[in-house]
Amino acid sequence: MVIFWVVVALAFGVGEMVTLAFFAAFLSLAAVGAAVAAAAGGDLLVQGIVFTALAVGGVVLARPPLLRWMHYRYRATPATLSGAQEMIGRTGLVTDPIKGAHQAGHVKIMGERWPAVTADGAPIREGAEVRVVEIRNATLVVSNR
Repeated sequence: MVIFWVVVALAFGVGEMVTLAFFAAFLSLAAVGAAVAAAAGGDLLVQGIVFTALAVGGVVLARPPLLRWMHYRYRATPATLSGAQEMIGRTGLVTDPIKGAHQAGHVKIMGERWPAVTADGAPIREGAEVRVVEIRNATLVVSNR
C-alpha cells in the first residue's frame, strides 16, 4: 500500500505543478502521510483517516492563511514594468521634428524609434532631448526636459 500512496502523492504533486492552485499540494502531503501510516503498519482504515485528516486540515485550515500571505507578499513587491509602460519618465532623442499639436515626429528611446507628439502641442526640433510623460495608443507624449 505504501507504493500506492507514493504514486498518489506524485500524481497530486504533478497536478499542483500544472494548476498552481495551491490545492493539490495538500492532497500530495496527505498521501505522503498515508504512506507513512502504511509503512508503520496501519491498516487501510487508519491510512484513509490519516489521508482525510491531512487533506481536509491542509485545504481548510492551512491553505487560506497561506494564500493571504502569498497575496500580501506579491502586492508588497513592486511590479516590474515592461514594454511601452517602462518608457514613461525616461528621456529620448527627437529624430524627426515634432511640428505641432497634431503633427507627430519621432523619438528614439531605449534603442527603438517611436512616433511622438508633445503634451502641450509645442514644436520640438530634431536632436532635442525629451521626456516621455504618457503613452496614447502607440504614440509617445513627450515634453521638453
